[in-house]
Amino acid sequence: MKNTPVIPSSAWVFLIWLILMTLLPFTLILGMSFLQRTDLGNIVFSFSLKNYQQLLDWVYFKVLLKTLWLAFGATLSCLAIGFPVAYFLARVQGPLKSIGLILLFIPFWTNFILRIYGIVSLFGSNGLFNQLLMALGAPQASILYTRWGVYLGLVYNYLPFLVVPIYSSLEKLDPFLREAASDLGATRFQTFRKIILPNIKEGVFIGSLFVFIPMLGEYVIPDLLGGAKEAFLGKVMVEHFFILQDWPLGSAIATVLSLLLLGALWLQNRWGAKTLQSQEPSHAI
Repeated sequence: MKNTPVIPSSAWVFLIWLILMTLLPFTLILGMSFLQRTDLGNIVFSFSLKNYQQLLDWVYFKVLLKTLWLAFGATLSCLAIGFPVAYFLARVQGPLKSIGLILLFIPFWTNFILRIYGIVSLFGSNGLFNQLLMALGAPQASILYTRWGVYLGLVYNYLPFLVVPIYSSLEKLDPFLREAASDLGATRFQTFRKIILPNIKEGVFIGSLFVFIPMLGEYVIPDLLGGAKEAFLGKVMVEHFFILQDWPLGSAIATVLSLLLLGALWLQNRWGAKTLQSQEPSHAI
């Protein structure tokens, strides 16, 4: 007889926590998204697709497209800035590497809200950036409470989450591969394109997802740096829950956002499965 695998008690604690804190709330939100809200604010327990049909309106669809576009652009910017930083940290040795890693994580030693208000003090109308422009005789720049302010806040706060996976992949890369490519006459660009990038592409993809996924549901940064002008999907969802008191429609927005996140995670799993299959050696029969 085969022995039945015994699930450790710690795993049961995790499963119970997962059910109570993740699956159960998501099930409640999913069920509420099919309910209706009356003009008086009461919730009617009647199955309806009205909330999802309302999300097809151009107003909500425009917010979704703007959220996807801004999150995608901020992710590309994080990648453009973070990859050279990760490459430098992986190549450098000695105390300089430790100093670089400390500087990378120093902002996370402070509260998230304080970091946001740091950006406000830097790019506000009387901030250091505009004071510098005035000293140079240039006109003031209106960055705060615009889409550019939200963009800067996203890049600033999520950049380390992309640097770390790429840095980890570069650290695992065998340095003799670069030396072998150089000995065979490959240029630096050819070495990067044919040796380095194929071996760290999984870290780049996972790091991009680590940044892109939370950006989709971001609420604090658009609210504090974008003001009332910039409607982000996470901000619209929170407003429907706590300001408009339209929980069914807010639940529908949360469900759509969750499906987008699950789709991104599914792509990550597919990417990982294909990577493992490509790394398996082929055996001739």
